[in-house]
Amino acid sequence: MNATSGPEKPRHIDHRINRIGTDDLIKAFGSPPGVHDLGTLRSFVADHMQRPAWPLREWVEAIRSTPAAEAVLTEAAPLLTGVDVTGSEHGRSRRYGFHYLGWLSPGVPAWLLTGDDRYLYAFEKHLDEWVERRDSVTGEWPGLDVIWYSLGTWARCRNLLPTLAVLTDSALSDQAWGRLVATLVGGARWAHDEHDVFRHGNWQLVCATELLHISTVLPDLVEAGVWASRARARIDEHLLLDVYADGGHYERSPGYHKMCLTALQTAAVIDADVAAHPKVAAMHDWLGALVSRGGWIPHLQDSHIEWPATSLLRGSYVLDDPTLARIAALWLTPDEFASEAAMLPAWEDAARQQRWTDTLAAAREGLQEIQPALPRSTVLPDSGYVILRGDDLRAVINYGPHIEHELESHSHRAVLDLVLDGWQQPLLWEAGGPPSYDDPEYLTWYQSGRGHNTVLVDDRELGTDRGVTVDPLVDTEKLAVFSGHHRGNGLPQSRTIAMVREEPAFVVVSDSSAAESHIFRSCWHSLYPWREVEPLTYDASAADGPGLLLLEVGNPSTTAAETSEGTARRPLVDRRIAEYGSLHSLVLKRDTGVFTTVLVPHATAEEPNVRVTRDDGELTIDHGHTVDRVGPSAWVRTKRTHLLVEMLSWATGWRVRSLLDRGRPLLRTSEDVDATATVVDGALQLEVTCTGRCGLWIRPTGDIRLDGVLVTPEPADDGWAHLTLPYTGRWTVQGARHG
Repeated sequence: MNATSGPEKPRHIDHRINRIGTDDLIKAFGSPPGVHDLGTLRSFVADHMQRPAWPLREWVEAIRSTPAAEAVLTEAAPLLTGVDVTGSEHGRSRRYGFHYLGWLSPGVPAWLLTGDDRYLYAFEKHLDEWVERRDSVTGEWPGLDVIWYSLGTWARCRNLLPTLAVLTDSALSDQAWGRLVATLVGGARWAHDEHDVFRHGNWQLVCATELLHISTVLPDLVEAGVWASRARARIDEHLLLDVYADGGHYERSPGYHKMCLTALQTAAVIDADVAAHPKVAAMHDWLGALVSRGGWIPHLQDSHIEWPATSLLRGSYVLDDPTLARIAALWLTPDEFASEAAMLPAWEDAARQQRWTDTLAAAREGLQEIQPALPRSTVLPDSGYVILRGDDLRAVINYGPHIEHELESHSHRAVLDLVLDGWQQPLLWEAGGPPSYDDPEYLTWYQSGRGHNTVLVDDRELGTDRGVTVDPLVDTEKLAVFSGHHRGNGLPQSRTIAMVREEPAFVVVSDSSAAESHIFRSCWHSLYPWREVEPLTYDASAADGPGLLLLEVGNPSTTAAETSEGTARRPLVDRRIAEYGSLHSLVLKRDTGVFTTVLVPHATAEEPNVRVTRDDGELTIDHGHTVDRVGPSAWVRTKRTHLLVEMLSWATGWRVRSLLDRGRPLLRTSEDVDATATVVDGALQLEVTCTGRCGLWIRPTGDIRLDGVLVTPEPADDGWAHLTLPYTGRWTVQGARHG
């Protein structure tokens, strides 16, 4: 941010914006015949106003006798006792948010719910006082007015515009009604003047959607046409330049993504062309890709923990897409689903409304068919996230860039970091977003690498130029392997994250750096305290589970372990909310950047009996009944029989030309491939992925089939046979023998 000019254009606040009198307001509506005061203007507006995107009266009727109604009355209660309309008690950042008037707007639905005029008069009293005192309020961000800036004008319109249709025909005084309209008109004028050219970020996008909204609800405003034209231009530009091809919003934050999508849903209700834009559909898909089986999205990049079910249901309504409603139904109870659906206004188009009715009726049928349809892995290449999924286990890996922002970046100082969840609960967690940007630990904990599952160097913070590169994701069905490299700490560092999906499912994280003369700290965070089981083995578990066993490979005498406690939100699945609580940190310190960490989730509070050893570069993870042997580019799983004999279960390798089981060859190839060998009815079934024509050597036993087609391989030396994989793809080979 330029400290002299601020994050937005130089100040452009004048009487057109904050000094709109009655005559000015009448002129703003084109001086209609017969309109000469606020009373007659109010009648004119009542006759010409269009329905807002989300009508308030219908919403209130839908929430009667529900927890949402109780929440409205709770939020409106302070209005009856009095509120300091200047927000003087709030900090630097919260003072700006206070003037979004979110605290004022509940007064109107509270009045509609109860019929108690005290709420209406309290709304009027506080609105009048706010208008009279707002120009005396100053902020602490250089160059950023507390009242007239992008988020303020957007949020006030979003909060107040739906009240206009209700309050125009009410006992609200003409003066208060005029001040309400003037506040909306002044904000729209400011937004139109401010956003004459594109700029990245969430501020301009959401502001443009409400500029379109007010121009639609009040079409008789003289400036409505130019407002709508400018708003659509900015919206189109943001969909082109500020929404990635993978559907993610520019800033890579689930919270700000959802905020922008909510704003775009308003624009989509108003304008069918916005609803038809493929990026709007992709933004809904992005939420679906990141949501956990518990229905929440991690709090990445200054985000809250997000619960996207209601957003996806609204997306189904807006986009006429039944699939989104079926996905939303996975995380909403029948009552919640019905209540949320009832809040969405009926379409005036009868055919469209019938399709929506049919969508709601069918949404909860066959719910279990949706969940397994999620892919085993998802790469969001532009947003910089990889999601690896098992039956119960999921990892979300961050490898994206540092993104600038109008005021200050929301990008966290970590890369190649991950979070891990299982059984609908976080297992490996991070600090996430702060309670407020005024929090004294905002930069030193929430944004810092200290609060993430990453490797720190000399306690420095990751630079904005990270120089991240990633290898193609390996997914051989049994196993997924992510590998990345970066230089954000001023030196090359690499990380490989491998997830085995078949029970016992677990994750191996391998960190490396050839740099010397540095102190490296490997940081791991859990919602529960780390308990040392034995040297370099720790467990963190909920009282009744689930938990996470962490085993670090190495010499305890050269590794120092430290524990500490910070703060982070945690999702409460049964209530679909998130609350702050303790985040427990385990930091392993070495003078080398090489760490190998085995993360073993467990469903109960009792940690599993697992032993990890390393021999000649191969890692052995012994679960007792199952043994995994992990090399630099191969993974072999064996099962112990009741006679304690190890039998091959499967073996997989990535970017390899041979695959071995404890020294015994399973296959050879002429080119680098990803391959899996699985024992099926005593023979090997091979899955081989190649990037071009490739020779394959196997030891045959009986008929050989390539993707189900009987083929005749060419004999080779020592009992091997040769066949050709003819082109790029994933091939299934049956009929090979083991050894």
